[in-house]
Amino acid sequence: MARLDEKIALVTGAGRGIGRAMAVRLAQEGAYVVVADIDRRLAEETAAQVTGLGRKSLAVSVDVSRRADIAQMIQRSVEGMGRIDILMNNAGVLRIQEVLDIIEADWDFVCNVNLKGAFFVMQAVARQMIQQGSGGKIINTASISGKQPEPHFLHYGVSKAGVISMTKSAAVAFGPYHININAICPGTTETDMSMMAMHARAERNQVPVEEEIQRRVATLPTGRRNQPEDIAAMAVFLASPDADNITGQAYNVDGGAVMIA
Repeated sequence: MARLDEKIALVTGAGRGIGRAMAVRLAQEGAYVVVADIDRRLAEETAAQVTGLGRKSLAVSVDVSRRADIAQMIQRSVEGMGRIDILMNNAGVLRIQEVLDIIEADWDFVCNVNLKGAFFVMQAVARQMIQQGSGGKIINTASISGKQPEPHFLHYGVSKAGVISMTKSAAVAFGPYHININAICPGTTETDMSMMAMHARAERNQVPVEEEIQRRVATLPTGRRNQPEDIAAMAVFLASPDADNITGQAYNVDGGAVMIA
């Protein structure tokens, strides 16, 4: 039997990158997956990959910065799958900006998705899990940017630091209901979002983007960037019975980047 056989998982931001890798890995481990993304077409593509692995899937369009969308996502998930056992709270956005260039609209855009949205998705799923009475696992996607300085996307780093803090507090609040809540802090990962940051760094340093990537990789103890599947592997571990007594933690998956930053 697979580790997550017939568990019902909800993954936000599952249309591409880390979220898609999470959805696929969950299916490989036996879970049925609700694939939620602001882009319905991308959500349906990921859902098709899940069903191709022989697992039930449901594609849902959601803007996590809108509480009405969150409520509808939860309702559709429960109506379609019966319950929610696992949340991969992964939806996120990034803007590359100098600190003095950030305006209120930029701050609100980043923090409304990455922090406010993450909180209200977590809250809504925790409420559903409490009603079900059988506990659950919530994994929040944070970032090593929440643990170290990020002068070129300060608002992103602030939002991810907030995700780490809310993970710890929520783990205490929901522990009595047998809901484990942890965070993953990816380092540089081969995704569209990460490439935005790489292009920005290359432009600042006036070098080709491939040179900037190689420069970054050369500093990593493991000698390579993350693949989305590296994050998915940690997420599935935290969702599995192997992590039943782990909660309130924020794990770096970064090739050792934080140690040498």
